[in-house]
Amino acid sequence: MIRGIVFDLDGTLLDHDGAELAALSKLYPTLLDGDSGPRRWLPFRDFAAVWHDAAERGWQRYVAGELSFAAQRTWRVQQVMALQDEAGDGRQPLTKQEVDDIFARYLTLYEESWSLYPDTLPCLEALSAYPLGMITNGDGAQQRQKLEQMGIAERFDSVVVSGDVGFAKPQREIFDRGAEELGLAPNELLFIGDNPENDVLGAMQAGWHAIWLNRDGTRQEVAALTVADLTDVPRLVVDGFPSER
Repeated sequence: MIRGIVFDLDGTLLDHDGAELAALSKLYPTLLDGDSGPRRWLPFRDFAAVWHDAAERGWQRYVAGELSFAAQRTWRVQQVMALQDEAGDGRQPLTKQEVDDIFARYLTLYEESWSLYPDTLPCLEALSAYPLGMITNGDGAQQRQKLEQMGIAERFDSVVVSGDVGFAKPQREIFDRGAEELGLAPNELLFIGDNPENDVLGAMQAGWHAIWLNRDGTRQEVAALTVADLTDVPRLVVDGFPSER
């Protein structure tokens, strides 16, 4: 029997990609003009794609212990600026202070752009009779800031953040911590997340039930129940999770 439900945050409850894109669309014009005149720059679509890819790769290097949390932010900007240098506009490479300033501007815009998916609050409300938890990869302060700013922090009985505990999804230890904090056995817990490897496979290997939230319709074989949004999740839980029948 499912006795507790645990969620991922970014891409599951909060629209991280939308916030990132909104922030970059505001940051991009400010990078086109410098003290010496307009910069030759990548088209915005390419710029945003490179930034997103660098953010993903930088995070993986952080998880692997190759970069500190602060350093992966700097590294992200440097990867984008490396392509700017290849455009050959003759500018001097950015100083570390300039790189830090760019990321600080991005971070402010990113935080201002946070929003929940439309199905988040109805789902949380419908499941409010269950103990609810969260397991999320990220910086502890930033992830908790998201919950507070979005007004959903009080809905969770447990919040486990990789940056606080020293291990990250899909490692079993972080799922074990989540189960321990809720006081439930792994087979009594359902995890819902958008990442097939980190969320779904990680949870299942830790003995949990799992649902893959495939918001963008990615074509991938995943050995778990798949939903396109959170709308049907409360019904699935209340009616009896398929693997329990």
